[in-house]
Amino acid sequence: MNDMDKRSALAVALSFIVLALWWSAISKKQNPPAERAPQTTSASPIEKKTVAAPETKRQEVQEIPAPREEDTLEISNSSMRCLIGKESGDIRHLFIREKNGEVDLIKEGETRPFRFYASGAALQDPVVRKSGSQIHLSYKTASAVYSLNDEYMRVNLSPAGDAHVEAAWAGGIGTDPELMEEQEKRKLQLFHFNNGEKIKKISSPLESALSEWVSVSNRYFLLAFFPSGKTSFAVDPKQTNPEIVFSPEGKSLKLKILAAEKSYSGLSARKNGLEKTLNLGLFSFISVFFIQILNFFYGIFGNYGWSICLLTLIIQLFMFPLTKKNIKSAEAMKRIQPYVKKLQSQYKDDPKRMNEELLNLYRVQKVNPLGGCLPVLIQIPIFWSLFTMLQGLVELRGAPFIFWLTDLSRPDMLFGHLPAFLPFIGSWPIGPLPLLMGATMFFQQKLTITDPTQKMLLLMPLFFTFIFLKFPSGLVLYWLTSNVITLTEHILLKKIK
Repeated sequence: MNDMDKRSALAVALSFIVLALWWSAISKKQNPPAERAPQTTSASPIEKKTVAAPETKRQEVQEIPAPREEDTLEISNSSMRCLIGKESGDIRHLFIREKNGEVDLIKEGETRPFRFYASGAALQDPVVRKSGSQIHLSYKTASAVYSLNDEYMRVNLSPAGDAHVEAAWAGGIGTDPELMEEQEKRKLQLFHFNNGEKIKKISSPLESALSEWVSVSNRYFLLAFFPSGKTSFAVDPKQTNPEIVFSPEGKSLKLKILAAEKSYSGLSARKNGLEKTLNLGLFSFISVFFIQILNFFYGIFGNYGWSICLLTLIIQLFMFPLTKKNIKSAEAMKRIQPYVKKLQSQYKDDPKRMNEELLNLYRVQKVNPLGGCLPVLIQIPIFWSLFTMLQGLVELRGAPFIFWLTDLSRPDMLFGHLPAFLPFIGSWPIGPLPLLMGATMFFQQKLTITDPTQKMLLLMPLFFTFIFLKFPSGLVLYWLTSNVITLTEHILLKKIK
């Protein structure tokens, strides 16, 4: 093994050490819970210009806190159900219906996710009444209507006189209580908007005209706001509790709100770019192709676990020529290692001569020391596409596989959790799936090592095992299946030879 190979091996090993420590750090990092200050009429933490005259700037007037418990009125459609307080007129719950039941997209404890303003003052103490599929809110200076008679929830806000009205969505987006902790720790709440030309992620304070939609989303769900007429919006995602502030150019504010799963097929069918809110990584076009194949297999088997296994098998068969070349290269390097060692020892004081002799050895033996690099580089886009896709695929939510694996979107935790006193990995879930993945990776690594000095790379499966303890079971299943297939190919190729 020459110096370049040693340095490469060391770099790979150190990279995975850093990756392991990084993943541990972000998983253990605790974001302090946001202290909920008393509700005020400060419309938004964002200092923004609106189309209204200067005198309509929202004032800071003390609000009356919304009651903790109150009766609610309900409006619903085939996919959503909204509960609005009879006294406060505030949205209490916004349920989306999915295959596992209902999920409340209003964060637990959020009392006023949607706030209305007229001439800068918060609207409060409405008269609330329900009429058919609509709920009417009558304030002193404005009126609002919630309706849910199609796939959208519609919100109309109109002033009683010449006041300028605004609205602010301050509720972010909620999900299952057990997933909210992960969302807060890893900052999975994201904002995007469509300016009519391009879908952009909002990562810094932004004020802009809203021509199409603006959305807030997490890993699995999305709330998208569509304006009617000319409307501007402002949002600062860096704030602890970001708000999306809507300000119409005209007299009234009209919004359509879509609550939906972040399913690629479901969002892309709308033809408005909402599918771009999915985090599919650098090679998104490959990820989309894999999603379509996975859903096709699911239509046949009715099980996403087996669909992942079959997709992995097909990918491995497609990549077999490259895998075969990689294995043959590794075997060839292992065969000539005694000669390499001899030359390195003989010319250790003359690096130039040693490199010349090594190149001559490779030429005579018809061995390419970099022969295994190209197949690996070609496989990186495929691996990364599957890696990013399977981490956030909403179809895996609540999807069972076999035996104890009842939710492929969650980590395998059959054996419970690691002891809390352990550094970095304390309290991490642990189950057989990542352990099997690590074991197969260990044997695979052992077969491909060409030099005893590379034995340090046998630590890589250990690092991977710890990292994958917290990954979704569907992702670990893919990696385990890939390892088993590659290991089988390696053994069969050695026997055939």
